[in-house]
Amino acid sequence: MNMDINEIPAFERGMNVSVTIPVFNAAEFVRQAVESVLIQPEVVEVVLVEDSSTDASWEVCQKLAVEYPKIHLYRHPDGKNHGCSASRNLAVQRSTCEYIAFLDADDFYLPNRFKKAKQMFEADSELDGVYEAIQMYVEDEASLQRWKKAGRAIGALHTVTKRVLPEDLFSVLVNGGSGSFTVDGLVLKRTVFDKIGFFNQDLPLHMDDIFFIKAAALAKLMPGSLDKPVAMWRVHDHNRISAQRPKSMIYKMKLIFWYTLWEWSLTRLTREQQRMLMQALVKEAKFRLRFDQPFPGHLSGLQQRIQLLLLPFNYPKVMLQSIYWRAFLISPDFWLGKLRK
Repeated sequence: MNMDINEIPAFERGMNVSVTIPVFNAAEFVRQAVESVLIQPEVVEVVLVEDSSTDASWEVCQKLAVEYPKIHLYRHPDGKNHGCSASRNLAVQRSTCEYIAFLDADDFYLPNRFKKAKQMFEADSELDGVYEAIQMYVEDEASLQRWKKAGRAIGALHTVTKRVLPEDLFSVLVNGGSGSFTVDGLVLKRTVFDKIGFFNQDLPLHMDDIFFIKAAALAKLMPGSLDKPVAMWRVHDHNRISAQRPKSMIYKMKLIFWYTLWEWSLTRLTREQQRMLMQALVKEAKFRLRFDQPFPGHLSGLQQRIQLLLLPFNYPKVMLQSIYWRAFLISPDFWLGKLRK
């Protein structure tokens, strides 16, 4: 760094940001993450929650907190590891600014991270949040190969691929096909948490995506920069998202994701939005591979129906949904294809 970060003043007017960073086993990365935040002029504070790491993260965070007055460092009251969502929630609760941004401890911001978001918030007092693109940063070749082996997409940007009106964002995220955003590229007003609550602490995966869909349903979110990144997400050999998992576990986690959202929607969203979430659940249950050893190709239709039949054993309420029963029907396109032959 070519400047004394402590001398960079926060804005006295306009957008004052708290950046929240959960830290677990990120000793080699967290300094870069923190210093990439502190060079942003809109940042008033950096809230670190160190989640009882097994490496030197706590010691590194303590040094950073002494070095930079804007850093506020916390641990969970019981001193135990509680996971990313609980740490993120604690950081939000301890933050003080009107605007809240997020960064994972192994990632980093680019210069002018908040420039576009600040302009948008100043132009629209009703705006609740801005999401923007982030870019992949590959630590080394071994990390890239691990990422590929896990079946993760290789691409320059992680972004929503088209500009979406706030009222359409929920359906775009639920239906898929138009990309997505991440916590590193998101800025929210604090009031959003009053509308939708905090990050789900009971799930091992997909907690961020659940939060995003809830926010898309109940808050006004707008796209900022979708073609140029505001942050870099690091691909390294300890990424949780690229850990090898059996197909059966991936299937289970995806069903939990959609069912959790659907149950939440029953008291918060419209019937149409509830229907979309149930449809996503049933589609996932039918078409994603449930078994580590898939059926032969000519029996794929049978496998899909078996997977549907098994769904109520875990989620009995789906049996009351007409969408579930319609999923057993064979598509008219199938029969048309038979007739053409």
